[in-house]
Amino acid sequence: MQKVILLFSMLMFSSLSFADHHALSLEARQPTAELELTSITVGDDFSIINAEAQTGIYGRVYMTFTLAYNAAGDGGTYTFEGRAYVDEETTFSGTGVGVWNRDGVNLAMDQLINISDGTINFDRIILDPLNRTGSLNVYALK
Repeated sequence: MQKVILLFSMLMFSSLSFADHHALSLEARQPTAELELTSITVGDDFSIINAEAQTGIYGRVYMTFTLAYNAAGDGGTYTFEGRAYVDEETTFSGTGVGVWNRDGVNLAMDQLINISDGTINFDRIILDPLNRTGSLNVYALK
């Protein structure tokens, strides 16, 4: 239920940003991180993508995206689980929800993520399954 509420909030947040005709201004929490796709499991109802990255603020991050398809199969919703290891004493976990769509061979993904330290991020992710790469842009919401 929490994931549904987060997704609904994300959709409301995006529609509100257009409703008042002002540009949405987000502050980057860290520089763009390059992702390596470590595995992709394709299924009839959903697919699972695992990735990892070395990030500026969160250190070494391991991510799992579980993608559900829309009726056309070219987009849908997804859930996210992540673990971050900053150093030998500092770890974070994160959960999130998002929407995705196919842009050629790439996947464009937007998500809200709740981090275990109380921060909330809006992430923009582009995945390139052909080359097993991607990019992660993290913006601070809280």
